[in-house]
Amino acid sequence: MSAQIFTRNDGIVLDTFFVTDARTGTMVAKEHRDMFEDILLKVLTGEIIDLAPLIARQKIAGALYQSLEGERIPLRVHFDNDTSETRTVIDIETEDRLGLLYAISQVFAEQKLDLALAKISTEKGAAIDTFYVTDLDAQKIYSPEYQRSIHDHIRRAIADLDR
Repeated sequence: MSAQIFTRNDGIVLDTFFVTDARTGTMVAKEHRDMFEDILLKVLTGEIIDLAPLIARQKIAGALYQSLEGERIPLRVHFDNDTSETRTVIDIETEDRLGLLYAISQVFAEQKLDLALAKISTEKGAAIDTFYVTDLDAQKIYSPEYQRSIHDHIRRAIADLDR
């Protein structure tokens, strides 16, 4: 539903995620929470886990939320170099889907982006996410070619979730 993700200057990461069961919208059952905690602990301690198949097994037929009018939420990726003095802000709006944050974070890693802050919000099937990033040299993303590459990779990664 939402998350607050921070990276401190000393490299410590503080992440808080607020989640519900994707199928029911209710609190996550203890058995699923325990399974998630086990997988998360393994990933954080360096155990190699292929997350893509785990996400694929959880796929839900159709969108997580359907509007009354059947409208779709188009993907929007916006780069902002004015809001923050030291980071490029990437705003992503799209339909929520299982694996969305994973797909976006994979793109950031592949594109060699350093994520300092993320604000994640999901409401009525819309994912409205904001990421504060720099390149690996701690510079903003000014290059139109680099922005286009990031945009295109995000678009492909999200499209792949729907297959």
